[in-house]
Amino acid sequence: MRYTLLVADIDGTLVGEDKTVPPGVVGAVRAARQRGVRICLATGRMWDAARRYAEVIAADSPAILYNGALVFDFATGRTLWAHRIPEAAGRRLLPVLRTFPQTSPLVFARGKVYAERRTPFVDLYAKRDHLTVEIVPSFEGVLDEDPAKLMVIGHPEDLPAVRRAIVATAGEAVTEVYSQPDYLEIIPPGVSKGVALPRLTEALGVPMAQVIAVGDNYNDVTMLRAAGLGIAVESAPPEVLAAAAATCPPPEEEGVRVVIERYFLGEDRGRDGAGPGAGPA
Repeated sequence: MRYTLLVADIDGTLVGEDKTVPPGVVGAVRAARQRGVRICLATGRMWDAARRYAEVIAADSPAILYNGALVFDFATGRTLWAHRIPEAAGRRLLPVLRTFPQTSPLVFARGKVYAERRTPFVDLYAKRDHLTVEIVPSFEGVLDEDPAKLMVIGHPEDLPAVRRAIVATAGEAVTEVYSQPDYLEIIPPGVSKGVALPRLTEALGVPMAQVIAVGDNYNDVTMLRAAGLGIAVESAPPEVLAAAAATCPPPEEEGVRVVIERYFLGEDRGRDGAGPGAGPA
């Protein structure tokens, strides 16, 4: 099979905790694009937080944002496909989220990110995503439209209780998914990266069989299953590994470069000289 499109998650896949794209990855992307391969991003981030990575690697448009709630053609500024959380469901969840003061909820609406109080978790999010989080007296004041998503940041051991409370309150009105151990994302019902992926491929005219998707966390599972070839970062949780056909090294070891060299550039070299660390998941 000749693959022509790579769709990569950002956090934990393209970049590590330092949030820097490794030079080897930038070079590999450039080489692949010179051969006609297209490279797109699929992330839980909003566009303002994903833009810098798209620019660093000269990614192709469109991008999957908000964990699949938006397919955005950033080259033209057009929305190709979008779903939002019903405003009523968002408002119903706010009192529930406030009952967990050890965590920090965020609301994504009006193209911005809001919090009701500044906490270390809020500051960490702002630093990671290079964004300004606006502090507002009440979330209700900014929920005058359907929000793109809600997110709860906290210690991993505190988030399962929050998730159970969300399910008990909103049921099927929303979808909950972990994008990383300390991020619990609340997105529109029936939305995922795997649901958005066909919208992206249709826009590019690329058959799904020619798509490689790479990811590292639970929010990538549906995308890995939908793509022609799903590749999980080898340090991913077991459920993510089970959804993939192959693995690659973590971003600190330039896993995306390894994928590009093996599947798009035809180079079968890896960390140990015996392949790029890709094999059955």
